[in-house]
Amino acid sequence: MKKRHLAAIALLSLLPYAIRAQQSTQNPAQEAIQSVIKKYEEAWNRHDAKALAEQYHTDATWVNWFGAYYKGRAEIEQHYQTTHSTYFKTTHFTTRSIEDITLIKPDMALVHVRTDLSGDERYPGQTFRFRRTIVLTNKDGDWRILAGQNAKLNEGVN
Repeated sequence: MKKRHLAAIALLSLLPYAIRAQQSTQNPAQEAIQSVIKKYEEAWNRHDAKALAEQYHTDATWVNWFGAYYKGRAEIEQHYQTTHSTYFKTTHFTTRSIEDITLIKPDMALVHVRTDLSGDERYPGQTFRFRRTIVLTNKDGDWRILAGQNAKLNEGVN
């Protein structure tokens, strides 16, 4: 039993090195994409429609969980302004995980993100889980969302 205990302690002591090694393998594109996802979450939780829309390219498209289609940053911002001044005004958005980042090209990535949303006034007391599929591109040095869709996860879907 002591050997197992010592082995566990030894493995745990190496954990910080493993984490640092994993972090250092990320390339700048992945870090920039993660930053867009973080800024989106922060803007949502401030209910800042302009900051949310700034995470999209001007020619972006978005499909929400009900299937509504928005084209262009201005239309996306207007949608966020409307929803965050009404039924989303007290919501809390949480990024649960970035499931994957696939660099299709050096300036284009396909990303799957798991999120939670609580506080929707239309559904009191409920928390919804989503999988967002987003395409991000780097134009003029800025990574932003070019297109995406939000799918509500049914009970039992991981």
